[in-house]
Amino acid sequence: MQREFTKCSVDIKKFQFLQHLTINKQMKIIKPGAPQPTKEPNRFKVELPSLPGRGGWDINVFNSGLTLIVMDTALHQPMQTQSKVAKSMLGLGFCLTGEFGLSLRPSKARLNVRAGQSGFFTFPQDIELTEHLPADHLLRIYLILEGEMLSSFIQGDEDDFSPVIKSFEKKRFNRVVHSTTALMRAILYQILHCPYYGKARHIFLESKAMELISHKLAQLHPSFICPGTQLKQSDYDRIIHAAEVLVNNLDNPPDTTELASSVGLSRAKLHRCFRRVYGVSPFEYLRNHRLKTAMLLLQSGKINVTEAALSVGYANLSYFSKAFKSMFGVTPGELLQHSTPSSQDQKIFS
Repeated sequence: MQREFTKCSVDIKKFQFLQHLTINKQMKIIKPGAPQPTKEPNRFKVELPSLPGRGGWDINVFNSGLTLIVMDTALHQPMQTQSKVAKSMLGLGFCLTGEFGLSLRPSKARLNVRAGQSGFFTFPQDIELTEHLPADHLLRIYLILEGEMLSSFIQGDEDDFSPVIKSFEKKRFNRVVHSTTALMRAILYQILHCPYYGKARHIFLESKAMELISHKLAQLHPSFICPGTQLKQSDYDRIIHAAEVLVNNLDNPPDTTELASSVGLSRAKLHRCFRRVYGVSPFEYLRNHRLKTAMLLLQSGKINVTEAALSVGYANLSYFSKAFKSMFGVTPGELLQHSTPSSQDQKIFS
């Protein structure tokens, strides 16, 4: 099967589909400017002017052929955006906050997308998209695959990723929807609250985007998980559930017996299977996730050490500080001293 993919080049023309975007507001058409380069290489901004509220897109382009787009709007009245896709796209979408409608022409498809949903999508060239945005806060993250990444993603795995890949090959719209797991939400949170700038920020965001792709691939085709471990699908699903329980209850997690019971496994089998999937015990997984979450909270500059410790379930500050330094090489207080307060809006749209 012959394919034509070109290597990703960081050029403003790669966002051609954005330049077709218009906003309908009481019969008035408002045209936002083209994506504007920022002081950071391979990072662009799109500001939506004259909105009854606020809005903007933050675009990061990686040489791997991956584009990360954060779309954040908070409107005071419903609006519509219209755009035309300049070339076929394959990507992943995550809706974090809000709900919106999407209609497509000429396919006449209409979708409702709500918070907690994620999935793969394919958009054929020249399809016209109309988004029906609510008078509410809407936060979305998209990953677009292009160039060599798209080629390597497809090569040899058509059967595994059907129908997503087949719809892309046939240049037609398709969307495969799943829930956004707790593990994915944790990564999305890290992307939104990236504590770094410059090259470090670029590397951090690309690594987190790759993590998201890995989780979505496993969700789409579970056979990609742990080759050779011989875990039954039902056991694998229980382990994923167990990890989500831990992530959702950092401040008050269940003990091992309660966790095993909640997912329908014995304590011994929970430990054995958990190590096969994640390479660590449930306790180690919980500890690592707690400390990483505390690190992000401290780097945001918005809370103190005590608040960070309590928010992730550490009541003993001395123990928290010791565990934190063991993992990151600095104490929470030392990290906090090098963090400056900044809001999410400043990080994304300024």
